[in-house]
Amino acid sequence: MNIGLSPRMKHILVHVCIGFLGISVVSAALLFTLLGKWPLQALLPISDIEYIDFKTQRFSDKPNQFLVCPLGICHGEEKGVSPEFYLSVETLAARWRAMVSTEQRVEILDDQGLKITYVQRSARFRFPDIITVQFFPLSPSRSTLAVYSRAVYGRYDFGVNRERVKKWLGNIRT
Repeated sequence: MNIGLSPRMKHILVHVCIGFLGISVVSAALLFTLLGKWPLQALLPISDIEYIDFKTQRFSDKPNQFLVCPLGICHGEEKGVSPEFYLSVETLAARWRAMVSTEQRVEILDDQGLKITYVQRSARFRFPDIITVQFFPLSPSRSTLAVYSRAVYGRYDFGVNRERVKKWLGNIRT
């Protein structure tokens, strides 16, 4: 069946399609370019950050998180034992801060001196991951740390949190 459109209706339909195409292009530009980091961050808020107490916290076994902790400190699903450093706890914390300051898309959410919580957002879609690090003195010249990195959204992170923690620990060692 052939339904004919009047020339005026064809004209309106063409303009509606062009308008829709224009809105789509502008939306894509906002969402998937450098301009898009702010709209995407607004769409993916962090909200309240869970307080982490490494000594009493019970960590879940969700696959979108990664935890390294000194022996005997954490009660949960540690994925690795934190290394010991022949540095004072203050020096280790200062080196950590300097190292993290070179990372992209990282902001400090809470800084309590020897315990810091960060957010790092993914490059493309700006999904937030929360990273909490706490520094522990072992002696005046030795220290260690616990690092807990977890996704805010979803259940799977494709190993991003594990890779981040391993990379940051590798960077702090060198």
